[in-house]
Amino acid sequence: MCNSPIRVAAAIDIGTTNVQASLVDLDTGSVLETTSELNTQRSFGADVMSRISAAQNGKLNELFFAINNQVENILRNFISRHNLSAVTQCAVSGNTVMLHLFCRADPSPMGHAPYTPKFLDEQNFSGAEISLSAAQVTLLPSISAFIGADITAGLTFINIMGKGENALFVDVGTNGEIVLFIENEKKLLCCSTAAGSCFEETEINCGLSASDFINAVAQMKHENIIDETGALDDKFRNSGFPVKDGRIITQKNVREFQLAKSAIYSGIKTIYKTAHLDLKNIGAVYIAGGFGEHLNLKNAAEVGLLPQEFIGREEVKIEICGNTSLKGAEQNLIDPAFLPRCREIITHAEPIDLANNKYFAAAYEHNMWF
Repeated sequence: MCNSPIRVAAAIDIGTTNVQASLVDLDTGSVLETTSELNTQRSFGADVMSRISAAQNGKLNELFFAINNQVENILRNFISRHNLSAVTQCAVSGNTVMLHLFCRADPSPMGHAPYTPKFLDEQNFSGAEISLSAAQVTLLPSISAFIGADITAGLTFINIMGKGENALFVDVGTNGEIVLFIENEKKLLCCSTAAGSCFEETEINCGLSASDFINAVAQMKHENIIDETGALDDKFRNSGFPVKDGRIITQKNVREFQLAKSAIYSGIKTIYKTAHLDLKNIGAVYIAGGFGEHLNLKNAAEVGLLPQEFIGREEVKIEICGNTSLKGAEQNLIDPAFLPRCREIITHAEPIDLANNKYFAAAYEHNMWF
């Protein structure tokens, strides 16, 4: 008697810098393989605004084919490595701009106020409609132009509204998304802040991973190799500071990190001030994003990426969650209740525009310091 072929589907997370995918056994729910690649759209620019600008300049089709050819190659590699006849179903997560480009929807209106996406709800396509071999493709729903399906999926995956406590969710990537759940109001305050590629899984300019870089900067601060303004000691200002394996941290590396860490920390500070909530009243902190899996929390607070109030307090649970966008897409493939829960999350979400927020500009300047 022949065994029945396994039923599989693919979960895809389209990040601005990285594309990650996993192959899921639909009968057991197990992940058979996970892969990660640099997003081929990087040739059009490193951030979402540069991709929007490229689309505005007539390159929408090029952007579409770049990402869809990449995803199709991932699917074909899954099929080849696992001796499959096909991957018939895909669940796709990602930020709102990346999802627009994935289905050839023009993101141009998100490039200027009032930042209006063509869609936020989940989208369903046949593979043929978007140049994929999969029979069915579902794009998970987003909250706003800059709070995408990656955040919806992550919040749903960790069940942030089901913990019975105030909780903070921080997804650290090219865009830093921060969400504060206020338990007594059943409200999710959300914001997005541009951090650049400093915190992605790819190596930053000096060749260190983001988590190793944070550890090195904490050491430099402790040894007074950098001062409170981020300036390198005169001895290393021109040559840079040697860390390990011949790698050098330059003044430029430090300045880029200051911009990124201040964006994240200032977003956190702004969101809890907007909520009129003390950090001591937050019971759980969830840190998402690939680099967080190796993050030294004490050093992250030491260099001003995370608030010191979170560190060393037993009443605050800090959970390193990894890529919750991809994990949410995986769960969507095997749990029929996942998508309705995503929709429920969205009804409680309230985006905050940092560009017009009275706290953010002052916080950003102040938090550049170490």
